[in-house]
Amino acid sequence: MRPYDAKESQKCNICGFQISHNKQGRFTSHIKNEHGLTLEGYLIHYYYAPEDLKCSYELCHKSVRLRRGKPKKYCSASCGNKGEPLVCVVCNNKFDTSTRPHRETKTCSEDCEGQLRSSRTKAWHESMNGEAKEKHFKNIISKTAKTRRENNTPSWNSGKTNIYSDETIEKIRQATLKQMENQIFKKTIIEEIMEEYLKELNTEYQYSFILQKRQYDFLLKKYNLIIECDGDYWHANPKFYPEPAEWQVERIKIDQVKNEIAESNGYRIVRFWEDDILNNIGYVKGIINDLLATT
Repeated sequence: MRPYDAKESQKCNICGFQISHNKQGRFTSHIKNEHGLTLEGYLIHYYYAPEDLKCSYELCHKSVRLRRGKPKKYCSASCGNKGEPLVCVVCNNKFDTSTRPHRETKTCSEDCEGQLRSSRTKAWHESMNGEAKEKHFKNIISKTAKTRRENNTPSWNSGKTNIYSDETIEKIRQATLKQMENQIFKKTIIEEIMEEYLKELNTEYQYSFILQKRQYDFLLKKYNLIIECDGDYWHANPKFYPEPAEWQVERIKIDQVKNEIAESNGYRIVRFWEDDILNNIGYVKGIINDLLATT
């Protein structure tokens, strides 16, 4: 519709009253006296269509005000200063600073940010040759050992081989399980993230659940559901380790045994990779919500 002009012929869209112009305010007086409206209120509700009053910033759905009977371009100075929206590099949706903290951001949501980080991590791993990858994970092992020394919690078999009898090893194993059951060991980062979400769900859970001499990360008692948080390196995430080392293969076999034990005892068990917990938590939460909803 053409913008309102006081110099042109006026017709009331409420009652049909007509007048040649509104230069002396006679039409404005009619609107006020007969219908109890200001001219701006009349124009907004009875003259302009909703699309005529839409803010020009494409991500804004608010209506604009009028200036001298004509719609403003933006609903606020904020929209007028935003410039062109950003485009998410993952899903191509447009977004701006109202949904993300600053214009340096390349993704429109935490889920997209996690997918981007995950793809970059995968590309980084794929770009590493065998020697560089071995060096990288030796560095991780070195840092783990340093943390153990600082916390005074060395592994029970550190520096020792073939000096314990089977009976002694079983006693050490039972003591370790007891420590896990009593939550003496510090939780990993991914376990802390998982525990934080379980608290958000306000559901009863047990950390470090022991079943047939095997330790599991979380048990949701009400749902007979066991949740395992698997480190990418120690459990051989196939995304990064399509050809696992011999010791990783043994770790995979242990995980399979744990799965069989849980299922044979009437528990459902679900495993989440470190990469997903750190970089795609929305996916993880969705799986957990679906599992709880189907129980």
